[in-house]
Amino acid sequence: MNVRDTKAQSTIEFTFAVVVIMFIVYGLVMVFRWAGLDLANRRVAQDISLTKSLDPSNELNSQDDYYFLPMSAVYHGSITNGNSSQ
Repeated sequence: MNVRDTKAQSTIEFTFAVVVIMFIVYGLVMVFRWAGLDLANRRVAQDISLTKSLDPSNELNSQDDYYFLPMSAVYHGSITNGNSSQ
């Protein structure tokens, strides 16, 4: 085996190794992209589920006795916390 054959073999092996490494890196990038999009979709779904029922035009004028508003939606009083110094 002469020097030229050895150089050609190492070039071919290097090329195959680089192609395999590129596929592995591409696969890792796609897995991390999928995981990020999945987390973002879960966050959007949670935000929608928490805020979809907040329609002030309907909820604030509701006369239903069994209907409960979220605690932060309506405030009907004063905050004293037992402090009567005012």
